[in-house]
Amino acid sequence: MAKYYATVAGLPNIAVEDRKLPFTSPQFLEELRPILSQADGKLFDLLLWEQENHFLLDYLEDSEAAKTDEAQPTLFSYDNLDAIMAVYREKRTVPRMAGLPPYFQTFMAEKLAEKALGEENDQHAQNVQSEEEEGRERLPISDEDRLAMYYYEYAMQCGNEFLEEWFGLNLHIKNILAAITCRKLGWNPINYIVGTGEIENKLRTSRSRDFDLSEDFSAMSSLLAVGEETDITKRERQLDVLRWEWLEESVFNRVFSIERLLCYYLELTIIERWVNLDERTGEETFRHIVKTLKHESAESLEEFKRNQKK
Repeated sequence: MAKYYATVAGLPNIAVEDRKLPFTSPQFLEELRPILSQADGKLFDLLLWEQENHFLLDYLEDSEAAKTDEAQPTLFSYDNLDAIMAVYREKRTVPRMAGLPPYFQTFMAEKLAEKALGEENDQHAQNVQSEEEEGRERLPISDEDRLAMYYYEYAMQCGNEFLEEWFGLNLHIKNILAAITCRKLGWNPINYIVGTGEIENKLRTSRSRDFDLSEDFSAMSSLLAVGEETDITKRERQLDVLRWEWLEESVFNRVFSIERLLCYYLELTIIERWVNLDERTGEETFRHIVKTLKHESAESLEEFKRNQKK
């Protein structure tokens, strides 16, 4: 494992309450790239792939519109996806494409098979699935959540303990808050909980206040308090402080390691989010986050109304 003594020693101190940045997270990563080992560079790429997920969703919804949109992917090109589509149409199988993570291709194979079933009701299309999909439990969640689930499954097997735990933390935060929201509104959590682990299964089935997770997840009491916060800005701020404290604790004894650089990058992104948002914009952004979390679709609202009548 590479050590980055000079780089870490030269990093300006930053704190969660800071509102001025020594540099942006992209600038920081650009400066790091030349000195990172190939393996360590891929760890930063893993963090960036989460931002690329929506480009795949946009492409599958309307490929032509996605290609002309001002915002474009940075880790892949739509030409990669066009190549997959072309081979799929010819051979009804999804090829392995260099440069695309396996979870991207798993999701794409699944969506293309669904499309074939919908258009042709072809029995052959039912068998078009990658090896990763075989035996996978089919959860009734949205495409966005399904892609996120595949991403987290992929990221949590990256081989770096720090990042695996970081992704696990964020997955549990998202799911616990989703479960709290479902409980408040009378929605079925099976439609909103992402993943198939022990914690996820408890969130789907437990009726206890803490979902029987206090012994499994140390931040459970903090998240229950966050779930009761009605001020959206305060709620998101509390979550970022929780994440920051976890980051600092996790790298306390990893001073000159790649984990310290990953931590610094993640802390920069936390500060950036608050620096770049004034109060009004921040409120709108956080409302969008909550809206996404709650999946306020017509179907969900109808389910809520039906539960209210019981």
